[in-house]
Amino acid sequence: MAFHGDVSSYPLPELLQWLDASRKTGALQLQWEAGDRKLFIVEGHVVATASPALWERMARAIEQGGIADGQQLMRALTSGAETNLAALRELATEELYGAIADQSQAGAGRFHWSEDPDRGEDEWVAIQVPLRHALFESLRWLDEATDVERVLPLDSMVVRSTSAVTAGRGALQQVLLHACSTPGGMNLGRLRLVLGLQRGMVARGVYELLRLGLVEVEGAGALEADPVADMLEKGAILLRERQFEAAGLVFSALLHSDPSDRRVREFARMVEREHLAELYRELPPLTVIAMEPDPTLLLPLRQEERQIAALINGRWDVSTVVLASQQRELDTLKALYKLRRLGLLREATLRP
Repeated sequence: MAFHGDVSSYPLPELLQWLDASRKTGALQLQWEAGDRKLFIVEGHVVATASPALWERMARAIEQGGIADGQQLMRALTSGAETNLAALRELATEELYGAIADQSQAGAGRFHWSEDPDRGEDEWVAIQVPLRHALFESLRWLDEATDVERVLPLDSMVVRSTSAVTAGRGALQQVLLHACSTPGGMNLGRLRLVLGLQRGMVARGVYELLRLGLVEVEGAGALEADPVADMLEKGAILLRERQFEAAGLVFSALLHSDPSDRRVREFARMVEREHLAELYRELPPLTVIAMEPDPTLLLPLRQEERQIAALINGRWDVSTVVLASQQRELDTLKALYKLRRLGLLREATLRP
């Protein structure tokens, strides 16, 4: 099924949330005044991103950043040869975040969705990022754009590296540090033109380096601490490491401090979706489950866990128990996982 529309009536964040929740597979093309972008999606994961002249931009940035030979990379991309350069995937992912943020901020343009994921003649780069992560990161970029603009308002501001480039840095940080290590540094406008990257992407990268004390910028405004952004970044790390309970604690603290922050609400949705997906991998929805017959084993459980255990009858599968439970889907699955971990839950053997 293909469909298209106007993002002024169907905002991009809502569209991406729907595609993620539906686990869609296909291609989403976005067109607006300042850009053209295509996302190739497989069951809720962005597996490639494409845009006009993407290969040239990536090759130029990687060469200017001293990471690899740009001409060799360009030849590999144009010939269709496989490249495992991690910096290429990282830069393409960062540029995707910036494109989604730019389009969301513009609030205008059109989209076209097709269930055909064929990349055809597009200039694409393979990446691997859950759609919800792309949405979360782009919204974080969007929310922090005001701070970036306040600190770095002019393209004439000169950036100088104060730290050597190390392999432990992200690709964008390596590129920026290397480009600004020349004598006298480089102003923001020239830096953007030399690298061929989006203005917002470059400015935000410099802002992050400035926060880390790895560059100095002439005339930059005073940095103000953003504890919410710092905690969200730590929470995102915990989420990538699949430490869902710890990430949930970060969310609870953030929600208590500022329940109206959009970043916090989106982070909460992302934690829950990732946790649900992980639990369903452990407990497939169509698995018929049964309890061990000894009722004394249930005594250490909480009341709500015993209520969920009472629904398990050896005939219902996981999804049926979840639907029958009065608890939230996530709480029910966590209880089932606990029962299995304690040796109280087993896969049922159905009689013919």
